[in-house]
Amino acid sequence: MSNYHSQEQTIYRNLSGKIQMGFYDNGERFPSVKEIADRFHVSYCPAQRALKLLEKDGQIKLYRGSATAVLKKPYENYLESNVFKRRIKSVLDLCHSLELISPALCTYNIQHFKKASSSLWLKKIAQGQHAGRGLYQQFERSLHLLGNQTVLSLYYDISSFSGSAFLDILYLKYGKEKADSFLQHIASEYADCIRNQHQDTSFVLQEKLEKLCGTFFDAIKDYLRNTECDADSKAQEFFSCEPRKGRTRYCDVVAIDMICRINQDVYPVGTRLPNSHTLADIYHISGITVRRTIALLNKLGVTETVNGVGTFVISRGGPDIPYKLKDLTLDDNMRNFLEALQILAIISVPVMLVSLPHVPRKMLKELFAAASIPDEKKSLVHAVSIGLQSVIRYCPFAAVQEIYKKLTLLLLKGSILRLEETGAEPVTGWTKISASIRKSCAHSDYEQLARAFQSLFQNNFASSKQLLLEIGVEGVEKITGF
Repeated sequence: MSNYHSQEQTIYRNLSGKIQMGFYDNGERFPSVKEIADRFHVSYCPAQRALKLLEKDGQIKLYRGSATAVLKKPYENYLESNVFKRRIKSVLDLCHSLELISPALCTYNIQHFKKASSSLWLKKIAQGQHAGRGLYQQFERSLHLLGNQTVLSLYYDISSFSGSAFLDILYLKYGKEKADSFLQHIASEYADCIRNQHQDTSFVLQEKLEKLCGTFFDAIKDYLRNTECDADSKAQEFFSCEPRKGRTRYCDVVAIDMICRINQDVYPVGTRLPNSHTLADIYHISGITVRRTIALLNKLGVTETVNGVGTFVISRGGPDIPYKLKDLTLDDNMRNFLEALQILAIISVPVMLVSLPHVPRKMLKELFAAASIPDEKKSLVHAVSIGLQSVIRYCPFAAVQEIYKKLTLLLLKGSILRLEETGAEPVTGWTKISASIRKSCAHSDYEQLARAFQSLFQNNFASSKQLLLEIGVEGVEKITGF
């Protein structure tokens, strides 16, 4: 059986969820293998395997040379299924998480609409269709404007995990006619935001989208809160995501980051590395991944493990290291890194504003100290690390913590660009940003601190994108800037 986060499993769950939501109830054509492969940005094989899994489960029937037939939904009543009951608490957490990050994503997307494409989209919305399908398609299409495969992958994981819960709850609460009217209202309001994008400021647009998001999720959250009381806490399933399916070897990127730290004398030659438990906590990886990372560092001749004592740094790494990693695809890693920066620049303000009130004073003092380091590059790296950790440890929403963990790992892929750095390199705009971080930490000004991190990620995105364009990394030009 394929891995839960493999490409075919993700496609299978996503299509199965759409069948459950009734997207193909009224003669709507099921997508072809090619259309599925294009939509999910995968090759033909995982798309075909996903269809075979759907057929094996009796949900569809494949016909050579003719359209695929949809036979049945996965569940007679999804809200009564054991799968949903195991996920109730996590789905409620997802509602809070989506309500937090979706307005920022949508604001950014809408501002990148071109007049011609927005007119075409609004025309499609006006044609009328399955109300839930129309709303889901609006959101999914808007995400494509980012040019960011990571955010699409996160969306597919969220959609697969929540299944048809959101729509089913609305239909149960309001009845079909009122629920369809409600969904059409949300879609129309979203269309108005697109239509009036040039008239509204970014702040006004985001306020409208926050209100719209709250309207959509309020009824759903009420149902989940009432149902949550009956859920078995021990049997609850937690949301997890895997942004880069089928291609991620975290030991590669963690090893490169550790070599950067060795070169910057964070782990000087002759010293012992932190133990496995500490490394797993620093990088949010499993013990197995830590062991693979150490084995890789040993193989590259950078470290040496002494049984029963620990792993010691025996040499510094050079710029030839990435090319020794045969399974590392540099272009993919660089795009992943840039996509992670883009997402963090978009959602950092709302996420940090909800997380920072829970962060202990000690951590803010550590952030102040990091922003005070004289070597600007080293100061930047330490400040980013602490900022990400503050969300991962203290954000009240588990789904946001999970997303930030995976974005942190994707950021490590940019470590390839740092192999020859010592930490003393100047960083454009860092003097002003670091001063803002220090001031906001000293006065617990969360708004200013969140804005400082937004500027930090935006600046890093701009400089990294320019560098990757100069290097000639394929696909970088499609990732929209600020």
